[in-house]
Amino acid sequence: MSFRYLDLFSGAGGFSLGLELAGLLPVGAVEADRFACETFKHNFPHTPLFEGDIRNLTKPRIQNQYGGVELIVAGPPCQGFSVAGPSQYGIIDERNYLILEVLRFVKILSPRFFIVENVKGLLSGRLSPEKKAFKEFIGKVQEAGYETKHFVLQAADYGVPQWRERVFIFGARHKNDLPEEIPRRFGNITQPWCTVWDALSDLPPADYGTGQENFMEYISEAKNPYQQWLRSSSNGLTNHVAMKHTQRLIARFLKIPIGGSLVDVPAEFGQRVRNGSDLDIRSRFKMNNQRLDPKKISTAITASFQSNFVHPFLHRNLTAREGARLQSFPDRFTFLGPRTLMSKSLLKREGRHDEIGLSQYNQIGNAVPPLMAHAVGMEIIKKL
Repeated sequence: MSFRYLDLFSGAGGFSLGLELAGLLPVGAVEADRFACETFKHNFPHTPLFEGDIRNLTKPRIQNQYGGVELIVAGPPCQGFSVAGPSQYGIIDERNYLILEVLRFVKILSPRFFIVENVKGLLSGRLSPEKKAFKEFIGKVQEAGYETKHFVLQAADYGVPQWRERVFIFGARHKNDLPEEIPRRFGNITQPWCTVWDALSDLPPADYGTGQENFMEYISEAKNPYQQWLRSSSNGLTNHVAMKHTQRLIARFLKIPIGGSLVDVPAEFGQRVRNGSDLDIRSRFKMNNQRLDPKKISTAITASFQSNFVHPFLHRNLTAREGARLQSFPDRFTFLGPRTLMSKSLLKREGRHDEIGLSQYNQIGNAVPPLMAHAVGMEIIKKL
């Protein structure tokens, strides 16, 4: 029996990849960002993709194009709910309301199941000063006839080599169709968590300013089961280009110990004020320039990870491929669009609107880790 799903706010396709690995069949996807759409189309050439604002899809078109779908999955924008986003300043992001688009699709299509993924901040985030997003969403889907259950899942428990807690909301027409749990597969004596070095140790070396965007063959054998899985159906990899760094930044990286960060370097190697040469004497943050510990899992790979992390042994930031591996994307999955981009606010200020979008690093950090999505998909399969 084929079980069909629709992927809303699909991004590059992490959720879709995990569900396909679990044996589910796609009927379509919806994504607004043009660079994420390029990546999705390249990796899922047979999945119909609506490129544009989800709010522009009318009820008749939704019914005609996606009618009969059994599962809707969605990862609506999380920035407004993230503790690192505008919510920390009491600002309510207008994108928070996009979670109600999931409700609209559920009410139109009446799928047997739906799943929503987001950051933990969704549980306390707000749609307005009076309305909590989670409470509002749950209340509305229950009014539409769905039973719900939510879990806070740790990505490392499902084979992803990073600390990444995310909320998964399950909805089903019948209470018995809701999973009791999403069984952990890693993090015990017999199957410990995958580490940073489990993910990266077989990659071709790339010092700062070197590497290759296009396909490059492997130069060594896989060293563990995780690497063997990453290499499945591939003879090599893409997106493995190391950033060019100034000599001052390299000198700073040299001072950062394994497991350390910007807070651990002498003052003279700290950041300088913007557009000046004086040292920035403001407080430093341990999240900046973290040198990953090869024997541990990574901290969360976020949309801004391009400058957050330093390679365990090389004095540079991570390549996009290294970030993708820490997110559990297999090497056959290629990311398109610009590798890095200037900030959206700066591009707007300079009138460079055609350059606005999600870079490869943004796409990777925003994605649902495929192995996490696979574990969730397998629980849906069990309910068939």
